[in-house]
Amino acid sequence: MENQRQKWVNLVFTAVSILVAAIAFVGLSKISAVYNFESSFKQIDLTIRFGSIGLGVITGLVLYLNQQSNAFMNEVVLEMSRVTWPTQKDTTNATIWVVLFVLIAGAILGAFDSLWAWIMKSIL
Repeated sequence: MENQRQKWVNLVFTAVSILVAAIAFVGLSKISAVYNFESSFKQIDLTIRFGSIGLGVITGLVLYLNQQSNAFMNEVVLEMSRVTWPTQKDTTNATIWVVLFVLIAGAILGAFDSLWAWIMKSIL
């Protein structure tokens, strides 16, 4: 069981690392475009790509090697395994009710809006 939880923890750390690398890539690309680093550095695109990947790898290693983050994520995975998830039928019914009430609320608000628009048009 512990091995199964550690797989989920490693998956979360990998996802966080990929997310950090993607955010770093976008951010560094925008900074490079704003400050026109293309004229200063010949291989700025390659530098940004490797820098982003490096930042993601470092983030993943720090998370993986940190005992506190491992313990926290193991507790999160354990708590998530205790959650009672709704069945597909419950989820479908809840979704139908939400859509129904949103449509009713939209119709009521649309009617009031039309009424107020007619009143304002009549007054002005």
